Amino acid sequence: MLFLRTAKRLAPALMGVGIFLLVGAASLAALLRYSDLPSWLGYLQQPYLWRVVRFSLWQALLSSGISLLIAIPVASCLIHRSFYGRSALLQLFSISMVVPTIVAVLGVVVVYGRTGWLSQMFGVQVPLYGLVGILLAHVFFNMPLAVRLLLQGYDLIPAGQWRQASQLGFSRWAAFRLIEWHYMKKALPGAFVLIFMLCFSSFAVVLSLGGGPKFSTLEVAIYQALRFDFDLNKASFLALLQVFICTLFAVVVYRLAPVNRQDASLLAVKSYVLKDSILAKLADGLAMLCALLLVIPPFVAIFDPVFSPVFLSTLQSTALWGAVLVSMKIALPAALLSLLLGICFGVLARFCMARQYLAFLPNKIEHLGNMILMVPGLVIATGLFLTLRDLGIGLQSSYWIVVWVNSVMALPFVLRALMPVLYQQERRFRNIYLSLGIHSWARWRLEWPLIRRSVAQAFGYALLLSLGDMGVIALFGSQGLVSLPLYLFQLIGSYRLEEGACVAVVLISLCLMLFYCSSRFIGGVTIRVKD
Repeated sequence: MLFLRTAKRLAPALMGVGIFLLVGAASLAALLRYSDLPSWLGYLQQPYLWRVVRFSLWQALLSSGISLLIAIPVASCLIHRSFYGRSALLQLFSISMVVPTIVAVLGVVVVYGRTGWLSQMFGVQVPLYGLVGILLAHVFFNMPLAVRLLLQGYDLIPAGQWRQASQLGFSRWAAFRLIEWHYMKKALPGAFVLIFMLCFSSFAVVLSLGGGPKFSTLEVAIYQALRFDFDLNKASFLALLQVFICTLFAVVVYRLAPVNRQDASLLAVKSYVLKDSILAKLADGLAMLCALLLVIPPFVAIFDPVFSPVFLSTLQSTALWGAVLVSMKIALPAALLSLLLGICFGVLARFCMARQYLAFLPNKIEHLGNMILMVPGLVIATGLFLTLRDLGIGLQSSYWIVVWVNSVMALPFVLRALMPVLYQQERRFRNIYLSLGIHSWARWRLEWPLIRRSVAQAFGYALLLSLGDMGVIALFGSQGLVSLPLYLFQLIGSYRLEEGACVAVVLISLCLMLFYCSSRFIGGVTIRVKD
C-alpha cells in the first residue's frame, strides 16, 4: 500500500523524466538507423575533422578559463562591496548570459568591428572574425554566468566563519585564501564543465564570427552536414563524437572535483566587515572595470539604432511583427515545458534525498538533465523529425520539434536555478513534512513563497533562451516559421544591416520586458536599481 501511494505521488515526475529520456533515445536511434558504421573509419582519417576537433577544444578551454579567471575576483567584489547599481548589475548579468546570440554578436561587431566604436575612438583594429571574436562573444555570455554560479558557492559559507574572520581582523586576501577558496573550488568544476560544454557546442557565435572553415566547431560541421548535404551518416558520427568528448571531459572533471554540499541552516548570509586596504580596493576596481567593459558596451551598442531614421520604418514592417508572433508562439510553450521538466527532475531528486539507500542519486539525476548540453540540438531535432516522419507525421511537426528542442536545451539553466533552493527546503523541512504527513502539492503550496523567485528566474532563463534560439529554427525554419533571430540573420545575410540592427533592438527589448514580467509576476519582486 505504501509503495502504491509513493508511486502515485511520483507518477507525474517519473512520466516527465521518462518522456525526456524516451524522446532523446528515439532521436539518437533514428539517426543511427540511417548511419553506415563502416564508413566512420574513413571520417577518422580526415585531417579536416581533427582540425575541427582541436579548434573546438582549444576555443572552449580558452573561453571557459578566461570567463572563470575574470569571474572569481568579480564575484568576491560583489560579495564584499555595496555600491550604487549593484542589483541592476546582477540583473544585467542574469540577462546577458541568456541574451539572444545573434543580438550579442551584432553588439560585439558594433563595438569591436573594423568600423566599430573601438576603431573610431582609439584607432584600434581587432581581428574580430576568428578566434579573438569568438572568445569575446563567449566571454560576454559566460563570464556573467560564471559569476552567478560562484555567488551560489558563496551562499554555502556559514555566517559564523565571516563573523570570526571579522573578529580576527582578516584582510581580504586572508579571507579569500582561508575561507572563500575552500568553498569556491567546490563550485568551480561544475561551472567549468557547464561553460566548457556551452562553448564546445557553440553554433551561432562560430557561424557568425568564425570567418571560415579554419575556425569551425563540431556543431557548425554538423549543421553543414545536415543543411547543405543532408548527410545523416556524417551528422550522426560527428554528434556521437561530440557526445563522447564532452562526456569524457565531464567525467574526468567531476572525478577530480570535491563534493559540493549545502548547509541546511543557511537562510540569508549576513555580511561582516573585513579589514580593507588600498590594494584590495584597487583589485576590486580593476576586476569590476574589466567586467563592465566586456558586458556593457555590446549592450549599449544594441540600442544605438533607436535614433536611426530607419527604426520607425522597420517597426511598420509586417514581416517583423509576424516574426515576433512566431517567436512568442515558440518561446512561451517551450519555457513552460522546460520549467515542468525541471520540476520533475527536482521532485525525483528530493525523493531520493529523503531515503538513505538512494542518497547517491540526486547528483546523478541533476547531471542527467545537464547531459543534454553534450548532444547538439540540431541532432536531436533531426532525429526527432526522422522518427515522426517514420510514424507518418511530416513537415507539419516542425513547430513542435522546435518547441521541444528549445525546452530541453534550456533545461540545464532551469536546473541551475531550481535545484539549490529545492535541496535547501528539503533539508530544512524534511522532518516536519514526515511527522505531519505533508506530501506532494501540499509541500509546494507551503514552499511557494520561498521558491517563487527561483522559479521565476528559471522560467525567465528558459523563455529568453527559447526566444533567442537560432540553431534549430535555422534548420527547420520555413516561410511560415520565421522567428525574430532567423529574420535578423536573414537581414544581415542580405546586407540590410541597418534594418537588422533595428530588429535586434526589438528582440532585446522583448527579452528585457519578458524577463521583467517573469521576475515581477511570478517572482513577486520588483527589480531595484539602488541597494
